[in-house]
Amino acid sequence: MATPLVSFCIPTFNRARYLQSLLESLVLQLQDFPYPFEIVVADNASPDRTGEVVQAFATQLPLRYLRHDSNIGCFPNVQFVMLQATGRYVVYLSDDDCVLGEPLARAVADMEADPGIAVTYAPWLLYDLVAGQSQGQFYEVPQDLRIPRGQHAQLLDHILKHHIFPEIHIARRDVMQRLMPRINEHAFYAFVQAADYLSQGDVLIRSEPFYVSITRYFADDHRSQAGSEEVEYAWDRYRGGLEYLMACAGTRISAEERAGFALRIQQMIAVRMSVAIRLRHAGHKDPVDTYTIAMRLRGMGYEHMSPVPMPQLAAQATLHFLLHDPLLNRGVEQLVCVGRFDTAATRYLQQHASVPVHFVDRPSQARSLDRALLFVSEAQQDFELDEALRATPHLQLVRERDLCARFGL
Repeated sequence: MATPLVSFCIPTFNRARYLQSLLESLVLQLQDFPYPFEIVVADNASPDRTGEVVQAFATQLPLRYLRHDSNIGCFPNVQFVMLQATGRYVVYLSDDDCVLGEPLARAVADMEADPGIAVTYAPWLLYDLVAGQSQGQFYEVPQDLRIPRGQHAQLLDHILKHHIFPEIHIARRDVMQRLMPRINEHAFYAFVQAADYLSQGDVLIRSEPFYVSITRYFADDHRSQAGSEEVEYAWDRYRGGLEYLMACAGTRISAEERAGFALRIQQMIAVRMSVAIRLRHAGHKDPVDTYTIAMRLRGMGYEHMSPVPMPQLAAQATLHFLLHDPLLNRGVEQLVCVGRFDTAATRYLQQHASVPVHFVDRPSQARSLDRALLFVSEAQQDFELDEALRATPHLQLVRERDLCARFGL
């Protein structure tokens, strides 16, 4: 095998059939690749047939297969496989995505012609293999953007202007080794690493994608995708990464510029939070958490950006809290609703309760109130527990007006 110029680094764990599909695509995409390359697979002690899959492609691709004796964790395996590269350029490749050979070769050619470029970033395409449909592109830039070494304010400006997420990249291996990039929970790694690369050389952000994120591989595809999931909760980490990047600008920006950047960072985070609300609501995630995110958005002054009206989120959070709060429902074996409730609330309680639900006009109409959660409607404002009810074992009382007040209704 010729000395590689490009190293494709693939961390993997227990996803043999996805890896097989990826390697099949690489056979096609890289068959005319103009540079010698290697493919490094770091297997995080997979219990499936990952090793067999890699071996099956040994005659078709220049593969190096490394297997851990035990699972070392996701992020450590990513960092490990990147450090095994021997090529001049290092490309991270998820085991369930793919690359486009020709655009990637053009990006490498530009870096070969210009040693001042420390790292090249690019947007990525989204594709549904099951439907055979393109699902667009994750961020766009109007043309290639070249940020000179040390110009962190310029990089931050581009990121905020175009909502760039500098994840897909080609790095010079010698620069990467000097930087020793790591993943920190307090600041989004892609913003941090882009800032660090810019301290070592120029950063190029290409407008042409060379990477494809596969949103659905198989009809029974139930894999988790870290990038898709983290958008629902990682906006504070995004903020941390952007603030890290701003900190790298140091005294080269004035107090007024810093205040302007801080506002723009807030605006970008608000956009990501609105996306989180949309995805969480569509995915039927915990409504109390979704409501809390929306309240944060309101507190930031961006309630208008919420894709779901606040009253709707609050109403869902109210009923979800009633049905699922562990303290309210401790030992509860039935829900007894006293009084009149609107149709939507009645339907929700019937569909989502994990215990039998009874609707009565008065508590005395219930067959039993033992181990019951008694939910009293707003219409029953004068309702009070009498001595007999107070003596009922394990009876919990919640008033609709108190619950609504808790969620601002």
